[in-house]
Amino acid sequence: MTKRVRSGSEDIPSVVADLLREVPKQSQTILMVDESFLQVTDSQVEAESLFLQRENSLVRLNNAKNCFDYAFLRKLLQKAPMDSLYLNRKSTDVKFRRVVEAVNREYEAEFLREPKTKERACAQGASCEGNFITTVEPGKGFTLREFLLPSQYKKFLEQNELPKDKQLCLMCRRAAVAKMYISFRSDGVHTDSLISDYRNYAGVVGEYDINQCLLPCTTSSVGLMDPVAVHVRKWYDLKRVGGIRYYKQVGYRHPESSSVPFFQ
Repeated sequence: MTKRVRSGSEDIPSVVADLLREVPKQSQTILMVDESFLQVTDSQVEAESLFLQRENSLVRLNNAKNCFDYAFLRKLLQKAPMDSLYLNRKSTDVKFRRVVEAVNREYEAEFLREPKTKERACAQGASCEGNFITTVEPGKGFTLREFLLPSQYKKFLEQNELPKDKQLCLMCRRAAVAKMYISFRSDGVHTDSLISDYRNYAGVVGEYDINQCLLPCTTSSVGLMDPVAVHVRKWYDLKRVGGIRYYKQVGYRHPESSSVPFFQ
């Protein structure tokens, strides 16, 4: 008499086996949605009203009262138009349109430190990504200075004038761009909006490795036309220079040659 080898499926309880048979071949995040969820609720109306009252203030949006705030902002991004491909447009029509500014690695390194005199801290405050870097002991991190685009930094140096609203630091910007980028790509969303007003040099000697950047998608428009370095908490290390705390980008590789695209 030979002993029959037990199959793996026999070790699964019958109740679990029945549930597994009912799972569709193509897995889904949500298997069932209550019909009432698709209707406009009081919470959604309140969120939309509060959003308009805030005048699109990023600082106040971080204190969202319910889950609809982020969804409403995401919906606005999907519908916003972009006229960059319209060849016959007038200069007056695009005078105030946002421009994506290029920043290099050396420039960004100056914003990976705590603020000095006349500089402002990140709009996230205690929730800044600089306080949650995994290579630093809990409680030993710090809030970074707000990130300024080259045009804004030039104005600050010449006129000692900062943007009206306090802005995010470089790490929080990277995290926000990654969140929106991954959300759009995972849901297959097409948008004509730009989710980043700055870009990085990828595949250039001394800059960022293209494999460590978020890139435009070839199958859909995800609001990103140029590479942006991805935010990974374990790729930073705390340093002190002249008593000032800095984060050094130890995990971001330097390309050995400029043999890939996205370098202009």
